[in-house]
Amino acid sequence: MPSSSFTPQLRPLSIGETLDAGFRLLRARFGTLIVCVLVPMVPLSIIATIIDASTNDQAFDVNATTTTTSDDGAVIAGTLIGALIQGAAAALAIAACFRVISSAYLGERAEAGPSLRYGLSRLLPLMVAYITLSVVLAVSALFLLIPAIFLGVKWSVTFAAIVSERAGPFSAIGRSWELTRGHWWRTFGTLLVVGLISLVLYLAVVAGLGGAIATSDNMSEFTYATLTTALTVILFAILYPLVASIITVIYYDLRVRNEGFDLELLAQGVGSDVSRFESAPERPDSTPPPQPRPEGGFSAPS
Repeated sequence: MPSSSFTPQLRPLSIGETLDAGFRLLRARFGTLIVCVLVPMVPLSIIATIIDASTNDQAFDVNATTTTTSDDGAVIAGTLIGALIQGAAAALAIAACFRVISSAYLGERAEAGPSLRYGLSRLLPLMVAYITLSVVLAVSALFLLIPAIFLGVKWSVTFAAIVSERAGPFSAIGRSWELTRGHWWRTFGTLLVVGLISLVLYLAVVAGLGGAIATSDNMSEFTYATLTTALTVILFAILYPLVASIITVIYYDLRVRNEGFDLELLAQGVGSDVSRFESAPERPDSTPPPQPRPEGGFSAPS
């Protein structure tokens, strides 16, 4: 697909326009995004499953009533190691997806191989940010759900900042907080739609797994582990590109709103060839559409 097939809208976008831009980017780069997810997720998910099964005899026993064994320490260690491996796979996949979508949004094409290598270079800050945010949000959710939702929206573009601006984990967290200042409700509304779509997909996968178990009289642990791992990878292969597409558009929209960055400055963040934008025909008109003047002669607030 030629790079001019998607024209980035470097002006403030409505929620509907943000979602539309994200879905268009997802369709335009879906094949590349799937590869970016499957390459790290398939082998690392298999390794995590093997570790979980080897440390917990009941991990994939469909008839088990508990997930613990006599050696609780091994179970906990295996669970933590498996979660860490899965987190690394997710971080690498998400970083590569952000790289692909960012380039597409700026009119460039990024292939899966370079995007994965770039994601690998950002793996450490992504993991630190992921662990930090997970702990803080989990603790806040133990007390009240509303603070957790508020913080989740405020920090929603942290990963995009780490990838696009090469920011450190804690500076990216602060960067996300600043970018969403004054735009919380707009960001929340967009993320709510994505969250509902993700929930439907998750429930569909859970229902499929439950149906497979129900139709099998005696499913072996190997079959159950294989089925669970495969469905998990398929779910992530759909969700990660979707979430990355929408959050990337949100991130650039927030930068346009707060900083008025043009295409060239944004392109520098993801390593694109800035010179090609000097006279590129796909450069959009960055001037926002005229706003109607309200009665009384006062301009609408920005």
